[in-house]
Amino acid sequence: MPSIKSFLQMATEKRKSNLERGQWRLKCREALCNHIQSNLGIDLEPGQVRLQPTRDDAYAWKAVQGKEYLFQKNLSDHSIGAYKELCNGVGVIFEAVWASPEKPIIRVGGNMMNSNGEEPSFTAQIYKLQVQNEYSAQQLDLLNSQLESEVKLRLSVEEKLRISYERLEAIREELQKVSHREDYFREIAQKYCQGVSKIVPVLKEMIESPSITEDGFI
Repeated sequence: MPSIKSFLQMATEKRKSNLERGQWRLKCREALCNHIQSNLGIDLEPGQVRLQPTRDDAYAWKAVQGKEYLFQKNLSDHSIGAYKELCNGVGVIFEAVWASPEKPIIRVGGNMMNSNGEEPSFTAQIYKLQVQNEYSAQQLDLLNSQLESEVKLRLSVEEKLRISYERLEAIREELQKVSHREDYFREIAQKYCQGVSKIVPVLKEMIESPSITEDGFI
């Protein structure tokens, strides 16, 4: 059984949490109220703002994909985290729109504008950016394909150059070997000629010497 001290501590923490939650709820109501006023020109009190508008409300909420859960509860049922997300996401991840098509969006000169000449809502701008992103992605894919083709072509040329260089090196090495063999045989032939040139005079002298006959030495 918890002690009186721990019970009081729990009660204090709960009261503090409820106070913080109430402050964030009020801050969230004020942010939503100001957004409705600036976006649609509808005057409301913060206490009249609903995340789930009724038929009598002239406004509705439009959220980006994945943020619809913020509008599946009443404002009073949300947590502090949801209040913070709503406050930070006003005009970014969701916006207030007309419950009925009183101000349809039209296209003028290629730019999105509503019927009173105002700038388009952030959802229209997001859609436009999505289209631009898709186009940019397609262009990027095309550039990547071209780059891959150029890289393959370059690699092919480099491969051919490498093969040609290797063949040229092989021919150069073979020529060097032939040149070395030629130098070797030239040197041998030169030594042979030098030896012969030394022997010939000796043989000639021996043949012409009178001390030598067919029968041998005198």
